[in-house]
Amino acid sequence: MVSAIDSVITASAFSHSEVAELFSDEEEVKALIKVEQELARIQSALNIIPNELGQEIVTKLDTVNVDLESLAAGFAQDGIAIPGLLAQLRAQIDSPAKDFLHFGATSHDILDTALVIRIKAATAIIDKDLAELNSELGALAIKHKSSIMLGRTRNQNAAPIVFGLKVANWLAPLQRQRQRLKELRPRLLVVQFGGAVGTNAALGEGGQKVNTALAEVLDLNPTAAPWHVQRDAIVEFGNWLSLTASVIGKMAQDILLMAQSEIGEISFTDTGKSSTMPNKSNPVQAETLVSLAIFCRSQADLLSQSLSASHERDGVSMHIERLAFPQLICAAAAAVSQGISCINTMQVNQQAMVDNLQADNDRVLAEAAVFTLSKAMAKAEASSLVAKACNASLSKHTHMLDELQRICSAAIDWESLKRPENYLGSAEETIKKVLANN
Repeated sequence: MVSAIDSVITASAFSHSEVAELFSDEEEVKALIKVEQELARIQSALNIIPNELGQEIVTKLDTVNVDLESLAAGFAQDGIAIPGLLAQLRAQIDSPAKDFLHFGATSHDILDTALVIRIKAATAIIDKDLAELNSELGALAIKHKSSIMLGRTRNQNAAPIVFGLKVANWLAPLQRQRQRLKELRPRLLVVQFGGAVGTNAALGEGGQKVNTALAEVLDLNPTAAPWHVQRDAIVEFGNWLSLTASVIGKMAQDILLMAQSEIGEISFTDTGKSSTMPNKSNPVQAETLVSLAIFCRSQADLLSQSLSASHERDGVSMHIERLAFPQLICAAAAAVSQGISCINTMQVNQQAMVDNLQADNDRVLAEAAVFTLSKAMAKAEASSLVAKACNASLSKHTHMLDELQRICSAAIDWESLKRPENYLGSAEETIKKVLANN
């Protein structure tokens, strides 16, 4: 274990097992071999390499074994795994065909295309989980479209809302994240084949044919130009991962605040326990989600440093990407899956919401009172009266609207004003509009 992402103890919280598997050594080697295999198959079909030797490469790569410890030694020496991998593959081909393995390619062609193959599989997993999270949030919003509670701004009681609106505010940016993922996929899921310096000079006109054919067989998009040092699509995806985790982190932060003992509007069926305090029910999953959001932002920032690559190849940027990206995608994927679990184990305590609303002694209706009084007097006068009533309510622990009624002679429907459900504005319509996008 070298990080919380790959620790047997902590990975269940901080990583996504399916996505992590895609970025394991074994899966990386498998993807690298697949690219080499398809490259040989295509070049054979295009008569770039002798057909029978190309077919021999394809066949023998089905049964090769790769020694990871030997790859590690090669990586330490070369700063890249491909030379060591090719040495092992050629030793097992052991015929004239070995000279046509990796023909006209450079290490980054194989590394980047293999990376994109695994990213494609990972995005399918993440998008599936994101769709499930959005579905769960949509159901929660519908269930609580009429559950009145305190709206809070700057951590202070503000005006009444419904819990369904708060949930819709969690959901809407996640809906946009799914749309953003759909939009960035064509830029992200692209093949890499440019040769030593991006000119494909070794293959001449055959280079572009290989690029197009390799993209087709791997179900990726071809590119107008090799992107060895154009890391913007990877960084864009890294930012998407960070943004997704951060949006879920905002949801978790709200949940943490609502789950505080003195608030009690949220509780969990599966909570963390204290070793010494039996009274504790810790909101562990929500805490994990906030932590993952912070971690993902730091990794995305590190990943962005790869944009400053030098010339036609840059080892520093390559190493930074390898350090930052696997942890980022595993943690962000975990945020989505943990978000689903958090919502599924969360209990909404409607009575606590009602109790907290009532404990505010009508001050939550201060804005409603100002706008109601403004129909009978100048708004400045209405604001002054309501402010006095709020101060009296705070000092005397009385209901604000009772205090206002004592100092206001305007003909107001006081009973209607005292009902917070009458001051919800377009909350229900907003919920409907958000759910229509789900």
